[in-house]
Amino acid sequence: MLKLKRFVFKLKGLLFKTPKPKFSTDLYLDDDCWQYVFKFIFDDDEDDNRRHFKSLSLVSKQFLSITNRLRFSLTVWNPTLPLLPRLFPRFTNLISLDLSWFLGDINDLLVQISRFPLKLTSLNISNQPTIPAHGLRVFSRNITTITSLVCSRISSLHIDDLYLISECFPFLQELDIDNDEKHQSDFGIRNVKVNSTTPMVFPNLRKINISRHNNIDDQCLLHLSKNSELLEELVMLRCPSIQHLNLLRHADVWNDQHVMDLSLLLGRLVSINLSFRTMLTESTLFSLVRKCPSLTQIKMCYTNIGKEDIVNSNSLKDFVVRPQLKSLHLANTHLRDESIKMFASIFPNLERLDLSKCHNISDEGIYQVLRRCSKIRYLNLASCEQVKLHELNFEIPKLKVLNLSFTSIDDETLYAISKSCSGLLQLLLKSCYEVTNNGIMHVVNNCTQLREIDLVNCRKLLPNIVDEVIFSRPSLRKLYISLYHNKRKLYSRDGCLVF
Repeated sequence: MLKLKRFVFKLKGLLFKTPKPKFSTDLYLDDDCWQYVFKFIFDDDEDDNRRHFKSLSLVSKQFLSITNRLRFSLTVWNPTLPLLPRLFPRFTNLISLDLSWFLGDINDLLVQISRFPLKLTSLNISNQPTIPAHGLRVFSRNITTITSLVCSRISSLHIDDLYLISECFPFLQELDIDNDEKHQSDFGIRNVKVNSTTPMVFPNLRKINISRHNNIDDQCLLHLSKNSELLEELVMLRCPSIQHLNLLRHADVWNDQHVMDLSLLLGRLVSINLSFRTMLTESTLFSLVRKCPSLTQIKMCYTNIGKEDIVNSNSLKDFVVRPQLKSLHLANTHLRDESIKMFASIFPNLERLDLSKCHNISDEGIYQVLRRCSKIRYLNLASCEQVKLHELNFEIPKLKVLNLSFTSIDDETLYAISKSCSGLLQLLLKSCYEVTNNGIMHVVNNCTQLREIDLVNCRKLLPNIVDEVIFSRPSLRKLYISLYHNKRKLYSRDGCLVF
């Protein structure tokens, strides 16, 4: 290895000290071999390589041709403009073009560049007054290989520019629209008429930098996330105004550390949806409520919360009550009674709680939650197989919506609900196979404010249940049931819609 290094250094010295060496045919190397030698000698620093390649290109026409092929990027200055017709045919392997230092008409420049058969993958048009719309349209019609676009420090940048970029570069993977806070940007889409013929869709986008756009709004972020299915990285330095964040796509990409890092930038966050992120645990939940003091709603359905022992987790060290959280959605098969009891003690002001498909929780855990969280208005226990609520014997005056669909509750459960939850407005009992007319009528008679009830696929109900419910509860406005009869229109006229 040492001998090889010495040989390389000698060869390097020979190349630079001998301007025009005469090669013997016995020592002749073809272009591929010389290209390998050049790459081996020089490091990966492109600026340094340019200096070396300039010297090599003076050695011979062969070396000039080889170094031309090793040039992959080009920065265009104003003095470069007249040379472009000679440079592009010379550097045939260019993949990156930097126009950020060009001070002339960039629209005209892009039109000129589009006439050359280039296979560019990266384009930088930073430091311009506006996005060069005309130039990009012409450029993108002929050069369709761009996957990285940098538009930093554009003096005036608007949401319409994003629509233009999505239209011109459908294969874009990286987009940088970083601002410097001195320039104007308008990314609010509330007052922008969306052109349905050119939707802002980035089907291949994996990374976007929208840092230092202080007036960026949540709708724009939501629009981006919904229309960028492969998005993995969102850079938002100095962007504290985000209030609502939905990160539903690509469940297996994000982990706890990703969210912990993100939470440092979300001081004004009000709600976040991290559902279907299968690598996230309770560490994410506790990190968010610690670092985001305005956070009132968290959705983490179908994650890994509860898979480990939450009660003895290090995440709970020095944890205090967080009264600001009002809505918690944790539909998750791993959760157990100990976990939901602990959540109830930490978040006493919960008003909405979704525990659907929590197969391992029981009545004991639910009772503790309802006692500690006295402000609960919405409770979803759908598909909670162990829930019966037979011993529910205390009032829950503020509960308005109760979902017990796909559970094994029976008439005894409905008797208890009719006494404890008299203020119910909506009761969902879809596919509760054990309930009968008697249980339903107990609820209808005692819950005097009931406006909606779902009885679809409740198999033990008799056909006359419709008549009994409609005429016993005048406040009822919607009844969902799996019965077909000729009185549907009659009930609709009486103010109750029967579905």
